[in-house]
Amino acid sequence: MDAAEPQSELDRRIAAVRGESKSPDGTIAIETDPAGRITRLHVADYAMDDGPDHLAAVLVEQHRNAHTAAIDRAVRILDPATPGSSDG
Repeated sequence: MDAAEPQSELDRRIAAVRGESKSPDGTIAIETDPAGRITRLHVADYAMDDGPDHLAAVLVEQHRNAHTAAIDRAVRILDPATPGSSDG
């Protein structure tokens, strides 16, 4: 089946997509795939200076930003006509 090969290539391209986000103060840098799985995480040694609640809030916010970026990139691969597309 010829249809299987283009799908496999598409699957590989989507699987390689990552979204990144870094907090303004550098406390958290995170990378996710389009499903929201964390693929890379950096937590600065000073991350707890403002307490655990602040760290948790920053982590959640940066995860959300990275996940959104990954989804946006995946959508541009699936639909290259999407505004802002440069991936595809």
